[in-house]
Amino acid sequence: MTAATPVVELAGVSRRYGNVVALDAVSLTVARGELLAVVGPSGCGKTTLLQVVAGLTAPDAGSVRIVDRVVVDGDVWVPPERRRVGVVFQDHALFPHLTVADNVAFGVPRGRGRAARRDEALDLVRLRHLVDRYPHELSGGEQQRVALARALAPAPEVVLLDEPFSSLDANLRTDLRQQTAAVLRAAGTTAIFVTHDQTEALSIGGRVAVLRAGRVEQCAEPETVFHAPTTRFAATFLGEADMVRGTARAGIADTPVGRLPVDDRLSGAVDVMVRPHEVAMVAAADGDARVERVEFRGATVLHVLALDAGLHLRCEIAHERQLPVGTRVRVTVDAGHPFAAFPTDPPVGVVIADATVSAT
Repeated sequence: MTAATPVVELAGVSRRYGNVVALDAVSLTVARGELLAVVGPSGCGKTTLLQVVAGLTAPDAGSVRIVDRVVVDGDVWVPPERRRVGVVFQDHALFPHLTVADNVAFGVPRGRGRAARRDEALDLVRLRHLVDRYPHELSGGEQQRVALARALAPAPEVVLLDEPFSSLDANLRTDLRQQTAAVLRAAGTTAIFVTHDQTEALSIGGRVAVLRAGRVEQCAEPETVFHAPTTRFAATFLGEADMVRGTARAGIADTPVGRLPVDDRLSGAVDVMVRPHEVAMVAAADGDARVERVEFRGATVLHVLALDAGLHLRCEIAHERQLPVGTRVRVTVDAGHPFAAFPTDPPVGVVIADATVSAT
């Protein structure tokens, strides 16, 4: 098999709970060895998607294929234990009465190679020295790594991770997600990683699927979904973004903050997405904006700028360059690439100002 061989394929998968649509004709493909991050707000269908793949929930329509076998469609239902799927739950779900060694070995078929497979999985997560401990004797991060080892031990075709770091503190969460990604890639494991954390999705996924109300808004590489979102929701959900009104023609949008490059297929009224790190400012008595609010973020400081043109922009810069509220500044905008922009379709009869802003 090649690296591009699909391991998981969802085709037109839908699932309702009463009047609530959890999944709405979702189609996704995950290649062998790929780590797909699925991100979206609470209630968008992320966990339901994992449950359908794992066999914990039956879809109302559509099909799921794992490697070369259909595991669910209108006529087929393969039970969870026969799908070769590993699951890492949000609460770890370790067996409290079993040692680390026994927890990890739980899903491995009995036989001469069982202990070796258990130890191999523990080596991957660097916890072999804790084989005789029980879950209550482990830290939260150690418990999560044991849960990952348990999911990997049976050599599944795909591992599903359902917000596995949500209960951990920020520093441990950052460290553990990078360790987890490294373990999955070292093992060559195909994985679907669900999170509501945008930074987590962008940093861990080889591709990122953005879900909203049970539908896939966009699925692409992290750089693409961040810099070139295809919908307004994807633009504002994956990071802070302001929308600046302008007029596009021949690949340029004329806006109150300058002439900005955009997709040359756009024409007419548009809203151009501007992220805080794309905005620069310098103190100038004759500047075109005023610092209205300052938010200290540690290494960086967010400045909310009120422009004379009648809109607000956020500007995030290094903390040592902080300016006090009330400072007059000159504003420039540069992304280093074409800006994402979206057609503006105002209601008939509504007069629109030269510039507006949509805060996240």
